[in-house]
Amino acid sequence: MHKVKEMTSKQIIEIGLGSIGKVKIMRALAEENKMVTVYILHKKTHLKREDIKRNLDDLVKIGWVRKGKLANIMYSINKENEYTTRLLVFFGDVGYIDHVQN
Repeated sequence: MHKVKEMTSKQIIEIGLGSIGKVKIMRALAEENKMVTVYILHKKTHLKREDIKRNLDDLVKIGWVRKGKLANIMYSINKENEYTTRLLVFFGDVGYIDHVQN
């Protein structure tokens, strides 16, 4: 996969929103105010863990999700990313999420 700086906005959006699973993961992360594990994302989205991991890899590569390691590998939405900021506003405006945690 190309680096984010070499990708067009169209490519980034298509990767980020390329499946219902990615949309569900972004929603679940937007509703959390902390880093979460794949297990938590599985419980919130009801997606298969393998699908979650594959989707998270894409979302991390385009900078929409941050990956960290505490006791386990943890994930959070990247609120400093311009695309995710706009996506969260859109999700809120259309009622897909109740509110965005700061």
